[in-house]
Amino acid sequence: MLDFFRAGGFNMVPLTVLGVAMVVTAIKFARGADPQRLALIRALTIAIAFCTIIGVAAGLASTAHYVVEHEEALKDPLPYLLQGFAETMTNVILGGALAVIAWILVAVGVRRMPKDT
Repeated sequence: MLDFFRAGGFNMVPLTVLGVAMVVTAIKFARGADPQRLALIRALTIAIAFCTIIGVAAGLASTAHYVVEHEEALKDPLPYLLQGFAETMTNVILGGALAVIAWILVAVGVRRMPKDT
């Protein structure tokens, strides 16, 4: 698990913080649906999406930069590019997993909301 977290780079820290905040808010929403919590979850979802995009962009840029600067990587760049791509995708996996968990909890909260008649 630590290797997974390390592979994603620094961006995994804010992604985890935002994701934990979103999941905690979603748990509270599932227990007692409140429109303010739902608005916060939506905002955190957007923040996680952008944070994920930034992590992917930074990881791909870092990988490309490494390949260009190292002579042995330029001779056969495919293994380096594939490894960098794999490490970059950890941002997508973490961000996506946290968003899915939170929105499943939101679905539970919406289901429990009282119906307006």
